[in-house]
Formats: sequence, structure tokens, C-alpha cells
Amino acid sequence: MALNARGFFYVQQVEQLARRVIDQCLQAEGMTAGQYMTLSLVIHHEPVSSADLARRTNITAQSMGEFIKALESKGMVERQTDPANRRVIQVKSTELGRKTLVRSEAKVDHAEHNFFSCLSGEEYVYLRMLLNRVRAAQQPTDK
Repeated sequence: MALNARGFFYVQQVEQLARRVIDQCLQAEGMTAGQYMTLSLVIHHEPVSSADLARRTNITAQSMGEFIKALESKGMVERQTDPANRRVIQVKSTELGRKTLVRSEAKVDHAEHNFFSCLSGEEYVYLRMLLNRVRAAQQPTDK
């Protein structure tokens, strides 16, 4: 089987292309694709620990810490000690972070629409369903 015929290879190529498109569309906001993903997760799950964010995204705690540190330095998130467990640091969005996400969502919506414009609406819905099925099947289950 030729290397370019592997599904893994296609997934990797599309992921790299998508990350580049997201990075480009968010350049004016001063954010990367990873920072955008992190800010979005913080806002939708706040207050949330860095460890929980890392688990949700299947990345290392160290990588998540770098994303949070970058967003904190830009004033988009802040860290606070969890009053229920002083060993846990919770991450929350700031007003600037929430406003930035609203602007970023509009840019990413536009970029996503253009990126997938080679597909019909029905094909795009089907692609999302298939990707979600593969992702769900590969997610570790909580025991």
C-alpha cells in the first residue's frame, strides 16, 4: 500500500492544513490555534483546572500549561487557587478573553467555511459525523 493511500496520512495532512489556516486567521488576535482551543475550552468549562483541560484535549499537562501561560500573559485568562482544594489551580477567563473569543469565533467560522467549501453541505455534515465517530471510538473510557 502506498504511503499516500493511508488514512492516517490524510488525517495528518488535513490537520496540519487546518492548523495553518486557523493560525493565519487568528494572527491579528495574537493567538495560535492551540491558544484558541484552550481559551474556548476555558470559557465553556470554567472554572477548570489545567489538568482537566489537558485530559479533554489529549495533550500533556506541560503543553496545556504553556497554552495557559501564554493566554495569561496576554490577559485573557487568570489562575486562582480552588477554595475547596488549595492544591488545585483553577483557570478562568477574563473580560478580554471573552471578547477575544467572540471575535475569534467569527474569524474561525469564516475560515472553516472556506476550508471545507470543496464539500457540499451534506458532505460536510457527514464528514463531521464520521470524524466524531472515530474520535469517540478512540477516546479512553473512564472506568
